[in-house]
Amino acid sequence: MKRARITAGGVSMLTIFAIAGAIVASPWTAVAAPVIQPGASLEFGNSFCTMNWVYNGPAGAVYVGAAGHCTTGVGQEVDLATGSLGSPIERIGQVAFVGSGLDYCLIRLDAGVLSQVNAAMAGHPGIPKGVSTPSTANQGDLIQFSGHGVGFDLTTPTQQQRVGIFNFFSGGEQFVLGPVTPGDSGGPVADITDGNKAIGIVDTVGVTIAFPNANVGEGGVAVYALLADAAANGFAITLRTV
Repeated sequence: MKRARITAGGVSMLTIFAIAGAIVASPWTAVAAPVIQPGASLEFGNSFCTMNWVYNGPAGAVYVGAAGHCTTGVGQEVDLATGSLGSPIERIGQVAFVGSGLDYCLIRLDAGVLSQVNAAMAGHPGIPKGVSTPSTANQGDLIQFSGHGVGFDLTTPTQQQRVGIFNFFSGGEQFVLGPVTPGDSGGPVADITDGNKAIGIVDTVGVTIAFPNANVGEGGVAVYALLADAAANGFAITLRTV
């Protein structure tokens, strides 16, 4: 509400009463609900990870993903968090499935938080547009991260504006030369060059040998493999795009 400006000419009593009435009648400004989106921080008890993508399931069910190693198992409560090593904000759902051969988990969202969901990667409203696959992604593609890795968690630009270079696929996983740290686990990995598509999730940090190739940076489950594995285990989900 604009503040009334009292000029040298004065303000009539009628105007003063009208302004006072408007102030009394004005409701408190509502606090916006926190957004549940790729790149958000999640708490699994004593473990902090980053949320990857939003997935649509049958009968209106909505799932979001994280790394399998973030959770203690199916049924665990998951909370939205302020950041790595931060504080829980609110419960968003519980773990519905944990991959066995691939390091990912699916969290079914509670009905009460569905209005807070935004499928866009934090800081990047145009991502994801689809799913990158071995037939569409190429070595050298520019890759986008958004997450809460320790250290990178300190500012919004370092959370959301890190980029890397796609290296290779191997055994249902994707590998990227790029900057990630613990806390980024589970987070979204997107291929900008391949049309702003979801290519994977963060699972490993450091040097990885996937014979006959090697990688320094990020490695994790490829989204195309995650979707296939989930379907094979009774979770017929699809990536929610923007």
